[in-house]
Amino acid sequence: MPIKKFKSMFFSSFITSMLLLPGCSGEQASSNASATKKQLVYGTETEIEKVNPVLNENQEIDSLLFRGLTKPTETNEIVPDLAKEWQISDDHLTYTFILRDDAKWEDDQPVTAEDVKFTLDKVRDPKTNTPIAGDFSEIKLIEAVKENEVRITLRNPFPPLLDKLKIGILPKHLLQDEDINKTDFNQHPIGNGPFKLKEWGGDHTITLERNDKYYGPKPKLEEIVFKPVPDPNTRALQLKTGEIDLALMEPSQMKSVKKQDRFTVHSLSTADYRAVMYNFRKPLFADTKVRQAMNFAVDREAIVKGLLFGKGEPALGPLQVSWADAPQQEMYSYQPEMAKALLAEAGWKKGSDGVLVRDGKRFEFELVAPITDPVRTALANVVAEQLKSLGIAVTPKPLDWSAIKIDQADAFVIGWGSEFDPDDHTYRIFHSSQIGDGLYNMGAYQNGKIDKLLTQARISDDQSERKELYKQFQQELAADPSFNFLVYLDALYGVNKKVTGISNRTLGHHGFGVLWNIEEWDKK
Repeated sequence: MPIKKFKSMFFSSFITSMLLLPGCSGEQASSNASATKKQLVYGTETEIEKVNPVLNENQEIDSLLFRGLTKPTETNEIVPDLAKEWQISDDHLTYTFILRDDAKWEDDQPVTAEDVKFTLDKVRDPKTNTPIAGDFSEIKLIEAVKENEVRITLRNPFPPLLDKLKIGILPKHLLQDEDINKTDFNQHPIGNGPFKLKEWGGDHTITLERNDKYYGPKPKLEEIVFKPVPDPNTRALQLKTGEIDLALMEPSQMKSVKKQDRFTVHSLSTADYRAVMYNFRKPLFADTKVRQAMNFAVDREAIVKGLLFGKGEPALGPLQVSWADAPQQEMYSYQPEMAKALLAEAGWKKGSDGVLVRDGKRFEFELVAPITDPVRTALANVVAEQLKSLGIAVTPKPLDWSAIKIDQADAFVIGWGSEFDPDDHTYRIFHSSQIGDGLYNMGAYQNGKIDKLLTQARISDDQSERKELYKQFQQELAADPSFNFLVYLDALYGVNKKVTGISNRTLGHHGFGVLWNIEEWDKK
């Protein structure tokens, strides 16, 4: 034992001495090590708990490890990926996909039709309890016809299907006997994408390395590191020091970016909106006139200029960047006098302290926002201030995500967005069938006309008819608002100047999709 201890101490002292020599600091050694590999370090806002496209939504790492039957282009059109081609029956009820024959899992097993069937069946299985189940509710049957051929039969025509099939496919041979919610696979994934897991560190840093078995163009980058950096100011600092190469930034940080910094900021358009979600479990929001009044009382133009520094635009509805957009400018324009009139019609009168009162109850509520999201927190404060002049007492309540229960909050600063088919983040958000634990209609909004329009729009195979149905949906949603739409955000990504390949594609909720063309990214 003494000899081993002596050797250990000697070795440790030797290493320490070497690191203290000129040109041999720990920082230099680290720099030399990273210089040998093309490594991209992505400073993420949250820790990644699991990697599984069936259980997650809008998680960049999933698409690097698992590919779907389809994928988006730079213009958000849908093209083949694992599926090399497909046929659609004349009645639009049967889709037949032929898989490419060169797609393999990391363990050299081929990606087959059985894997596709297994994945989609898991999504549709109530035991899986995935929030994206509603996206696949029109599927009636999935059949593995041949090893490389899968047939999907629908209950009704469902044009969004090709968009939904971007979901990453999972390996049946590794998961068929596992509980998909609890399996170790979620932290030790075996995928089919351009990268594979190298290391999942104890500090929640995840390192991916290039997957040389990937069927598509080989990435130029050798490694991608997902490093959780929750604080936006820390992310900005680490972009400046070069500790990270990619991260979302806040609008308020733009003024601190200097020309000589080692990173630049890419401002990308998104389908990402922010809104106040009303909880319809609270009697305060039952009156339509009250919700209309609060929509008229918000000055969206002022928010874009003052809070977003022009990096966004006023939100006039949930489909603003979609081909189905029909913005309701009148219902979402700033009309404070109209707001006052509607509140008076609803029976609200100012009390002695200036707060509105009706039937002995004050017009007051809490507006929850995640404290780690500066924009949402600031929006809660601005909305509270703008509604104050009407006599509405709003208390901003910033909380850590771990303490937030959206379906129990009075109101919540929410964010969604549909960059693909207009069914995405509309049916799930506004249809009453999507109310419930783990589902996305968290405010429990119910409107029979909305339900009918959204159902008809998702199963019509005529795009002009769909556009008209979505127009009527947006009109009804403006008249009977579930949200107070506020702003659309530009995604502001700080990117190391050595990194190339980032595109101008319109991104999704919270800037999701920035790595969509990762095979083209490079680092000098």
